[in-house]
Amino acid sequence: VGNPDRKYLWLLSRTPTVSASVREDMLSKARQQGYDTSRLIWREDDSKIGKGEK
Repeated sequence: VGNPDRKYLWLLSRTPTVSASVREDMLSKARQQGYDTSRLIWREDDSKIGKGEK
């Protein structure tokens, strides 16, 4: 999900994690559409936040 000026981008998943191949596929498509994927911030799995797990 992104905006027309390519300033914001969200990569969404129905599962807490995605395989490396799916992740690279999403990044490749985003780059093809003009997004700067080097600026993405990756979140931790919400189930691990605040529980001391890494």
